[in-house]
Amino acid sequence: MKSGNNIWERIDTALVIVKYTTLDELKKYREAIRDSGLNVNNCELMAIVEDKKEREILSHQSIATFISDKDLNFLGRLKNESALKIMGRKYDVLFFLGDPPKRLHKVFSKTARELSVGVNCTNIEYNVNLETEASSPEHLINFARQTLEKII
Repeated sequence: MKSGNNIWERIDTALVIVKYTTLDELKKYREAIRDSGLNVNNCELMAIVEDKKEREILSHQSIATFISDKDLNFLGRLKNESALKIMGRKYDVLFFLGDPPKRLHKVFSKTARELSVGVNCTNIEYNVNLETEASSPEHLINFARQTLEKII
């Protein structure tokens, strides 16, 4: 983490984990990350898809890394090389925007990070748990930013 007056200002690297709905929504997440003041080049976006076939179809998109709970073998080990590469890095913060499937949550929890933030998640294992009614990418990222700016 870099130096700053509050948690948000200290974030240099982040992994944002969302459930995939559309490519347009992923583009909006990217824009929201950039507009929030984070360096979009140091932030990874990971989108959870329903199955491996959908992941394979979307894998050529460079906007995000796609992952499915079907990418885990029977021992719970991840077989998705691109996701392994992303999750092998160390991040200042992991943002969970909605609950990931339980099997994937176990894998994500092993990712090296300083802080984990859950927005609209039922899992209480995160360092910071936030709840909001709105669900637009811009609102979710800004809501997390505004809250973390209040924490020193």
